[in-house]
Amino acid sequence: NSEPENIRKAYGYTSLGQCALLARRLVEAGCRFIGIDHGSWDTHFTCFPSLENDLIPHADAAFSALVTDLELRGLLDSTLVVMMGERGELRESQRSVVFAGGGVRPGRVIGATDAQAAAPVSTPVGGEDILKTLLTQMGIDTEKIYHTPLGRPVPIVNGGKIIDDLI
Repeated sequence: NSEPENIRKAYGYTSLGQCALLARRLVEAGCRFIGIDHGSWDTHFTCFPSLENDLIPHADAAFSALVTDLELRGLLDSTLVVMMGERGELRESQRSVVFAGGGVRPGRVIGATDAQAAAPVSTPVGGEDILKTLLTQMGIDTEKIYHTPLGRPVPIVNGGKIIDDLI
């Protein structure tokens, strides 16, 4: 309630919008990592109406309000904002991730698919590449290897490369 009405409205009066607003407040308070989990994307029966009317508008409002708010407060350059989801039923080429702030180049589209979005036609990027880029931007040594109690080596990132076009 301590936020002005126009700020709360910009984020949206949804659980996702208000969680994004809380994330901005946590950034201001010095929190170093914030995750927002938003369910309800399992839309087997009413996929396109649900996406068009409910899910995408709320996600778009929350993400754009967060990025804009961080920029206006001078926090975007030091805050990496990433929006992605687990869409296990889709092909790898149909998944997308949005990065903002935190040292990434704005306005970039990396990669492309064929007309059916069935296969990458340029710059394929995998999960390990995304993870390596994200952790590197956070200042985490992606070459570090931890060992289980039995001595088995477990790398932080299993392969991958930094997405140079993004940085």
